[in-house]
Amino acid sequence: MSMSGMNMGSMGNMSMGDGVPNLFYLQKMYWAVVGSAIAAGTVVNLYNRLLAFQRLRDSTLTPSKPKSLFFSVCATLTAIIREASYATLPAWSIRGRTFHFAPLGPISIILANLIVVLVFCFYKLDTMDQWKWEDVGYRTGFVAVAQLPLIFLLAGRQNIIGLLVGMSYERLNWYHRWISRTLWLTVTIHMGFWFRNWGRYDYITYQLKNDPLSKRGFAAWCILTFIVLTSAAPVRRLSYEIFVLQHLVTFVGFIVAVWLHCPAEVKVWVWIPIGLLVFDRAARYAWATYANLSIFHRSTTRPRHALWANQASFTPLPGNVTRISINNPGVRWKPGQHVFLTCHSVVPLQSHPFTISSIPEDNKMEFLVRAEKGGTRRFFHYASKHHHVLGSADSTPAKSARTVFIDGPYGRMRPLRQFDSVVLLAGGMGVTFVAPCLRDIVAGWKAESMSGNASPGRASRLTATKRIRFVWVIKSRAQLSWFEEQLQSVLSDVEECQRANPDLVREVELSIYVTCDEKLESQPQVAQGPCSQPQPESTIVNTRQNTAPIKTSETMDEKRTKKDDVSIHSISKVSSTASTPQDGCLPNGGCCCTTAIEDEDSDRITEHNCCCSGHAATTKPVEPEPEKPTAKTAPVKTKPELPLLSGRPQPRTIIRKVLEKAEGESAVVVCGPQGLSDDVRRSVVYLSDERAVHKGTGAQGIYLHVETFGW
Repeated sequence: MSMSGMNMGSMGNMSMGDGVPNLFYLQKMYWAVVGSAIAAGTVVNLYNRLLAFQRLRDSTLTPSKPKSLFFSVCATLTAIIREASYATLPAWSIRGRTFHFAPLGPISIILANLIVVLVFCFYKLDTMDQWKWEDVGYRTGFVAVAQLPLIFLLAGRQNIIGLLVGMSYERLNWYHRWISRTLWLTVTIHMGFWFRNWGRYDYITYQLKNDPLSKRGFAAWCILTFIVLTSAAPVRRLSYEIFVLQHLVTFVGFIVAVWLHCPAEVKVWVWIPIGLLVFDRAARYAWATYANLSIFHRSTTRPRHALWANQASFTPLPGNVTRISINNPGVRWKPGQHVFLTCHSVVPLQSHPFTISSIPEDNKMEFLVRAEKGGTRRFFHYASKHHHVLGSADSTPAKSARTVFIDGPYGRMRPLRQFDSVVLLAGGMGVTFVAPCLRDIVAGWKAESMSGNASPGRASRLTATKRIRFVWVIKSRAQLSWFEEQLQSVLSDVEECQRANPDLVREVELSIYVTCDEKLESQPQVAQGPCSQPQPESTIVNTRQNTAPIKTSETMDEKRTKKDDVSIHSISKVSSTASTPQDGCLPNGGCCCTTAIEDEDSDRITEHNCCCSGHAATTKPVEPEPEKPTAKTAPVKTKPELPLLSGRPQPRTIIRKVLEKAEGESAVVVCGPQGLSDDVRRSVVYLSDERAVHKGTGAQGIYLHVETFGW
């Protein structure tokens, strides 16, 4: 083996038989296939950018509708591809655990890569011929090492492939993991055929003990196996910090072992990944230097001669959530993007990805961070111990702001302002992604109304969107306080836009569902969660019209926090009447909070007393005392009411109603638990097929963006 291993480089140009391509040629062919796929994605990305530009320049009343044969043909092909790529298999439940599957689109790309790799590994080689086993070993080794650059291209945050195809690095990271598993399979085949060849002479143990090349190759396989196992989702989510640290360490060990195992002729495939890693790190550090050093930015809120540009305040919120606010940050961002946040004074030597929950018009970068474990829990403990009690008149932090460092922003999706109608669905903390998208479109409407660009016939516009449907599913009513003011502001801004331009369609419909279902998985027709015991505090969701601000009570998560010597009180503590076992329960003993709401309009005229989601106290509407108008005082302006419902939303019904009014391509954006995302994905596929989108019926296309959170 030693001699054959030393001659591995020369094997690249040697013929293995009539018509059998040499090893270097197969490596080039693999990258010809990969390059073609990236080029196709780049063309699609450029077309989408052209489409967005064309829609915002369209002066007609239906800018998001195809108006030429070319765009109609493209829309038809897009609709057909979307239906196939968005489809997903139903989730499997095994022993209380639910397993979800990726959509068919990404799966088909991974399977295509796997097929290409296996074809190149065995093309014109007889695996049954024992004299060809050594050739298979060489072939698979060359194909395996050629995959390394692709894996590293998909792993970087400053991602070249993502820039070309218009995808964010976290989406490409899914491909990174699965192509790494394909690499592991290729390397295992490579090692297996060498073992098979040595096994004929009982030579495996001798080779591993005495041949340095075999030792290094086996070490590389062991390290790669460890990386693949520890990258599995259940292991990866145990501790994000530990995963990142061990991933970097094992990566270095793997690259060193591969470099020592490969001959000089193929070491270029190892140097390319190293160069990509250096580029990613250099680009990130250069951008981080610009974003965090104060010499590049001016600020009136930062102390003079301060070295660092970003100072953050920490505020505790109901539900063990921390609001982190950075005034006048050093970077700009778009709705739906995220940054990696570091605060060494609170959580040293850790960096966590957080979605930006504000929009640039706020002039501050805000994050809502749920305290899970590790660094996020330390953020909440710090905010709780160094902040005034919630509900007090003084809401300013009791301690000065802390220096933070940001890496980003990251994240890409198609701009939502180009679509005729937009459906936004969020579950729990997923609202941090969806709410900025809502506010950004409304901000565009408001800017158009103020500048006069909203008039028909203008050469350009800020947004082509006419209708927005916003749905937020929360487990308890206390969570509403996270975005209550922002959502009320949205409704007020839309009313102003409608008064300023009554001839233009500007519609926003909001629904907030309160449910005791945490994961939003598919439920049976009859809810199985009985209300067997009285609850000390019940959530009564009043959907009738009132003008009183919604108040929240202490959450169960906050009660558990007291065990850690952290006392957090809600904005308003009010007494509640203990619910009886019948409150909020269906006649058969089920829970009304998990009941699917088929018709929101009919449900809004009733009250639901839900004892299952009793994390917030019952609040009675308190009408403000009318203030007598005088010559110096204006009448009090009440805030719009946010419509609340108790139960589970039906995404298919919600999306269908929006599509029936759409006069152009629509967008559906969802961020939340996997159960909600799968339900929305299946609903979009079903409705696209039901309405025969762009197949002669006149129905318009549906763009779907599913944002996942968590590692």
